[in-house]
Amino acid sequence: MKLAVVAGEASGDLHASEVIRELRKREPELALFGIGGDLLAAEGMEILHHAKDLGIVGLFNVLRHLPMFRRVFRELIERIERERPDVVFLIDYPDFNLRVAKRCKELGLRVVYYISPQIWAWRTGRVRHIARYVDRMLVIFPFEETFYREHQVPVTYVGHPLIEQLGHVTKPPRRGDVLRIALMPGSRRMEVESLLPPMLDAIDVLRRERAIDAYIIQAPTIAIELLQRIVAEKGIDVPVLPNADNGRGEGVASADVSLSSSGTATLESAILGTPVVVMYRLSRATYALAKKLVRLPHFGLVNIVAGKEVVPELIQEDVNGERIAAEVRKLVEPRRYAEVTAELARVRELLGEPGAATRAAEEIHKMGAR
Repeated sequence: MKLAVVAGEASGDLHASEVIRELRKREPELALFGIGGDLLAAEGMEILHHAKDLGIVGLFNVLRHLPMFRRVFRELIERIERERPDVVFLIDYPDFNLRVAKRCKELGLRVVYYISPQIWAWRTGRVRHIARYVDRMLVIFPFEETFYREHQVPVTYVGHPLIEQLGHVTKPPRRGDVLRIALMPGSRRMEVESLLPPMLDAIDVLRRERAIDAYIIQAPTIAIELLQRIVAEKGIDVPVLPNADNGRGEGVASADVSLSSSGTATLESAILGTPVVVMYRLSRATYALAKKLVRLPHFGLVNIVAGKEVVPELIQEDVNGERIAAEVRKLVEPRRYAEVTAELARVRELLGEPGAATRAAEEIHKMGAR
């Protein structure tokens, strides 16, 4: 079997690599090419463009890089047209991947899409595009399966991959004398530059009040030098936990509280039972546009899955050291802490059972055998 894979971000590289590992058990001669990161490369994929170069957030930042995206798209489609893979496997990264899906269907190829765009939150009209150009959606939240079935899109709910990825991690007991805080500023450079400075300011504020053991968890797509430079510029001593030293989730599990960019990392905190302060910052223009388009009352995945506010969300100007520190104080108050951890356990249950990668691989294998 020959597969074209497009995973344009760090999380997509991780999730896709696990599916490929399972698929190779069924297809030992599996051939792969496409867009991804180091984990897909380790699974034997020929990397046409690396995910670290494509993780750009914000409408206007994307527009500035449009010539690069067009070139990458053109080169990818030319290769797909030449190779004609059995299946085109797309992972998240919607604005790029939905264009890839359209072009591949025009070429008569089968398209499988893993980890749905959040069209249930905004731009719901894209479901018509998906129905036309995607042969099978593999979704990771149960409410997504209902959404796609209602719109007559072929869909399989496979469960959330983090459940299996974090299954080996256990949370150690809290230490009463020192508050441990994990900082997860994101997997994109612009996220890190926007969120890490106020996170560090919050640590500085809290250290004036009590003993704090804080550390930064490096995402695989972020250079440790960038994190260390921001720490040095702020003059606030917080060590970086290198990606290579961070056993999947162990840094989050060891923390009493995490400070996190909006995204998959917030679910990691939920699964491991670590209360989290979720934060999101966009350019003013992108934020003004998003306010008009987004239909959900919450932007943090933990709260979206729970259907209510379980953990605090901070956006735009509220992302500052004093406000972050205030939310941490509220979270660690014993009664509140117990309430939040109980709600996080419920979110963990809603995310399903382990085996998402196996179920996704089975669907791709069936699609390729047709």
